[in-house]
Amino acid sequence: MLTIDEARAAFDGYVREHPLPMRGTLHLDGWYEDDDDYLPVWGAREFYVDGDPTYGRMDNFVLFIDKRSGTVREERQLESLRKIHDMTPVTGAG
Repeated sequence: MLTIDEARAAFDGYVREHPLPMRGTLHLDGWYEDDDDYLPVWGAREFYVDGDPTYGRMDNFVLFIDKRSGTVREERQLESLRKIHDMTPVTGAG
């Protein structure tokens, strides 16, 4: 099973190969998990830290990181709402 640090490394590697559709400075604002996956909460630092609403995300996707394989997969947020709702915060992983 992947640790949160290994999940963070998988996320970083994915982002290097697949630039995210956002403007601003990439910021991880927390992590969620269930038995199968991690879910990083990401967006612009200008939005999460500085509170500038013009940097809010307008896309409809999330990235899940498989806890067994480390594979990062993109899914539509609206189609994954039940899964996301059932996930729990990863304590201390902000």
